[in-house]
Amino acid sequence: MALFEEAEALSRERKHRSILVNAIDNQGWATFLRGDYERAKVLYEESLVLCAELGEKVSASESLEGMACLSAAEGEAERAAKLFGAAEALREAVAYRHTPEEDALREPYLATARSRLGEAAWEEALAQGHAMGLGEAIGYAVSAEGSSATTLSSTRSHSSPSSEPEHPAGLTSREIEVLGLVASGMSSPRIAKELFLSPRTVEAHITSIYHKIGVSSRSAATRFAIEHGLA
Repeated sequence: MALFEEAEALSRERKHRSILVNAIDNQGWATFLRGDYERAKVLYEESLVLCAELGEKVSASESLEGMACLSAAEGEAERAAKLFGAAEALREAVAYRHTPEEDALREPYLATARSRLGEAAWEEALAQGHAMGLGEAIGYAVSAEGSSATTLSSTRSHSSPSSEPEHPAGLTSREIEVLGLVASGMSSPRIAKELFLSPRTVEAHITSIYHKIGVSSRSAATRFAIEHGLA
């Protein structure tokens, strides 16, 4: 997870958006495997928004399947089936195949949703998802359509792939966390220890923060944090 976060920070700093989307999707899976479904949903959604902008089908298929697994875990079998179908169609479009280990990771969630729906309803929902294009699939995944009131709420909600970011200046949740510690007067090494990150990752985050909020010093960043209620 620390390496994925470092990849995210560096790709943001260097504007490598194709690498950024992979880093965020991978964080989503790592977070999902740690059992933090709410945070995983936020990461998958962020990945999908970028995929929509980039037209990136492989990462989109991965994040869609992450969302499908989350839906299955929450008992939303029909939604899970549609998302699995949409992801499968995107993989087929670019001839991308999973490893056996990747298939094994998804299989319990797929089987749960399939069992809950029944064979006929499963095949119908899977086909509906399969017929979705990239934009439609992403729009469905990040919207509340087909999602029950019992779905885990995320710290951010999207009505479409073009929704505005939650945080000021487009800062990520991790950057908000780092900025708050900068504003509290912590040094970079101490921030790294506090957040269990490498010092290089912290510096990359700080560079990205400075760029996004248009400042070049800790004092200016602290002022921004105070003005926006982040400290």
